[in-house]
Amino acid sequence: MHEIHFLEDLFKDITHHLKLHNARNVTRVFLELGEWTEINEESLKFFFKEKAKNSPLQEAEFCIKHIPEQRVLRLVSFDCD
Repeated sequence: MHEIHFLEDLFKDITHHLKLHNARNVTRVFLELGEWTEINEESLKFFFKEKAKNSPLQEAEFCIKHIPEQRVLRLVSFDCD
């Protein structure tokens, strides 16, 4: 369930930045996921898709870069229009 808490913060931060920059939609989200992170990638993808419904992130491509031998989960960047 770590995935849900992470995504709640992620969506809050991205939505805040959208408002600051008068953007409407997110087209791509880039994350780094460490090998030793206790996050299930499939669950993360599933919950992202569910949480994104009817939001500015609904059509966003969700990109994950795997980081070996690290315990990290971080938002690297996102694209918007």
